[in-house]
Amino acid sequence: MILGAYNLACLLSLSGFVAAIAAIVLSSTGEIELALVCLMLAGLADLFDGFVARRLKRSDYEMEFGIQLDTVVDVVAFVVTPFVIAFNAGLRSLPAVVLMAAFAVGGAVRLAHFNTLSAQGADQSTHHRGLPVTYTALIFPVLFIVRDLVPMVTFNTLLGAAFPLIGALFVVDRPIRKPRGVFYALFPVLGVLLIAYWSWRFLVAS
Repeated sequence: MILGAYNLACLLSLSGFVAAIAAIVLSSTGEIELALVCLMLAGLADLFDGFVARRLKRSDYEMEFGIQLDTVVDVVAFVVTPFVIAFNAGLRSLPAVVLMAAFAVGGAVRLAHFNTLSAQGADQSTHHRGLPVTYTALIFPVLFIVRDLVPMVTFNTLLGAAFPLIGALFVVDRPIRKPRGVFYALFPVLGVLLIAYWSWRFLVAS
């Protein structure tokens, strides 16, 4: 017997986890463009794992395991990975690290709150409470486009300021509607466009 559940939804979550690990490794070797591509791939996996899970016939164990697995993957993919990418991209001053730490704390609190509501049986089927951490898979690849348009000092200032702002949005108790219908097409299209852009930037840099 093997621990865990391995339905299609869980496999999608695990594929996002692998993509996040790849992003961390690639950023540590200076391949920031490819790291951003992997971050977006993790985001796409997270977008669809819940969609798939709701259409599967699952046991109580599989449902609870899926929730816990999704949270573990989210911590790594959308909290730790943006931190590591930014650090390896040059955001290494003490003030910057403190600001990024505030972002990480906000992300951890946001996910712990989600799990608490799930354990209490709260209805989270239509709205998120606070900004979902998955949105960092789009926010940071867009922010990094600015790096090619402004001096590096300016970019580092903007990026450093973005971290605590996003961290605050994680924990502000505001309802955010979950993607439905056309958004399941819109978000992937935006992700594919960003993946194409950063893949092209990698090829140009090479």
